Amino acid sequence: MCRRPVALALAALLGATAALAQGARGGSARARALLARAESLQAGIARQDSAERRRRYDELRAERFDAGDVTVLLPRMAGEVAGQRIAGGAAQYLDSAGAVPASFVASQVAIAYEAVAVDSVLRTEKLTGRTRIWVDIPAQPDSSDRGWIVAARITRGYVESLDPEWRSWAPQDLGLGFMHGRDDVAAMRELTAGDTRTSIECLGSSPAGCRLWLGLDRTADPYGARYTPAEIRVLVSRRMVEYLPGDARQCVNGSDEACMRFARSGGVPPVPAGAASTRSVLRAVRVLHGAPALRRALADTSGSIGQRLARASGISEDSLVTEWRAWLLTGGSQRHVAAGVLDALPVIVFGGLLLLAAAGTGRWR
Repeated sequence: MCRRPVALALAALLGATAALAQGARGGSARARALLARAESLQAGIARQDSAERRRRYDELRAERFDAGDVTVLLPRMAGEVAGQRIAGGAAQYLDSAGAVPASFVASQVAIAYEAVAVDSVLRTEKLTGRTRIWVDIPAQPDSSDRGWIVAARITRGYVESLDPEWRSWAPQDLGLGFMHGRDDVAAMRELTAGDTRTSIECLGSSPAGCRLWLGLDRTADPYGARYTPAEIRVLVSRRMVEYLPGDARQCVNGSDEACMRFARSGGVPPVPAGAASTRSVLRAVRVLHGAPALRRALADTSGSIGQRLARASGISEDSLVTEWRAWLLTGGSQRHVAAGVLDALPVIVFGGLLLLAAAGTGRWR
């Protein structure tokens, strides 16, 4: 920028003026002229800085963008196209997931960190009653930004408003952005990994096994109900045991009691199924029973997670996990799953083979 040379020239001019003033008692016409010139340059730089700051402030001033129930405040320099793309993309993500009620979305306002004059804009736009959520969106968003971060932040805020049982079980994104061919495949890998007897029983068409593996049943001792010490030992042995507490090392060395102590201390997740599988359960409810059913389940605070999902879907818990398993293993069909004996036969055979393989290793004895 040209500001640095001007500043250097100004400094030199001020220095020369001071020298002349010292060399001539009471100053001289030359010294006074130089001083006036220096003051003029300094005033010009100050005006330029002020204009630059005003221009930058105007560029960062918050501007409102809406799509559906989503409201976003972005710096003005983001532009109309980017603003509508982000707000519209966030609305589409939220609508596809179907988990967050419209009333909750409408009660939020997403604000980019770089936006300024936020309070005055909120007052002008009559948004002061909404909950502010801050999002990390640059002043000039990338063209690939389709509102994911806004939708994810709103969804996380909704999860934080749910009761403790949902907060403990539900994935933070509630299945937001679930993609067939990616997320359902990840869930299928978790189910078919055979890390626990409950997952193998689930594959073998046992609704009780599915409920235990997915953590849908309410239990006072989730570790005792959903794991065996041998399963915990296998999970712990995959880590760098030397950096884990003594119970973990004792567990790997054969102590069942140490395995259970380590698990109950938080060393092992209380739900054997991973995040991909819990996301797939919510997605299956959304696809097979509709977004209202999913929202009803999330608003429910009575009973276990399985009871809430089943009640909202209008079916039994066993039917819930049976149709989820069939939906997952058939590639996430968009239609209601009515699995008969012939439909379930491949799953039963595959599960039986896994059971035989596991029994042959001696791991489950």
